[in-house]
Amino acid sequence: MRHMQERVGLPGHTRLERLLHQQVREITEAIVGAVTGSLTAPRSLLLGRYDNHGRLQYTGRTTTLAQAASSAVAGSLASARRVHPWTGRPFCSRETLDVTLVEPELVVEVGVGVVRDTSGRWRDPARLHRARLDLSPGDVPRITALPRRHPSSTAPTSPGWLTGCRLHRRYERKAEHFLAFVGIAAALIGYRRLAAPPTA
Repeated sequence: MRHMQERVGLPGHTRLERLLHQQVREITEAIVGAVTGSLTAPRSLLLGRYDNHGRLQYTGRTTTLAQAASSAVAGSLASARRVHPWTGRPFCSRETLDVTLVEPELVVEVGVGVVRDTSGRWRDPARLHRARLDLSPGDVPRITALPRRHPSSTAPTSPGWLTGCRLHRRYERKAEHFLAFVGIAAALIGYRRLAAPPTA
C-alpha cells in the first residue's frame, strides 16, 4: 500500500480554501463484487474486501469509468456463478443503482481517501488505476472497522478521532468559526502526515 498526497485545484478559491480541500489519498487494492451498467460496458465498480470471518464486505464504489478503463476491466469480469454474498443487499446511493453481481475474483488497484466510516468503508469514491491480474482476492488487505468510542467517554486520549472527521466549509459567516476550522484542518493534515508510513 502506497501513500500519496493529492492537492485538489479549485479555481477561484482562496489559498486557505484550497488548503482545507487538500486530501491525503492512498493507493491500495480491492475486489470487484458488482458493477453498474453491464458486464461488457461497466459504468462503475462496487468494491469489497474480506473481513476476518471470510465474508466479503462492501467498501465503496469507484467514480464513473472512462471508456478505456471500462473496456480494460470488462474482459476480466464474470457473472456470479453461485450464491453471491451481496445478493439482496441494498447499496446506499443518491441514485438508483442498476447493479450486476459478478464473481468476486478480479482485483483492482484504486486511489482512495484515507477517511473511512466506522465500518471501514471509504467515505469518498475510489478512482480506478488498473486491474491487478497478478493478484488474487487473498492478496487484498482485510477490511478493518474503526474502533468505536464508548458513549460514556468524554475527551479523546489521542488524535486518532480526527481520521473520521469531515470538514464542512460553513466558516465564512463568523470569524471565530473561520479560525476554528483552520485549526482543525491544520491538526488533521499534520496527524495524517505523521500517521502515514514512510514511502519506500
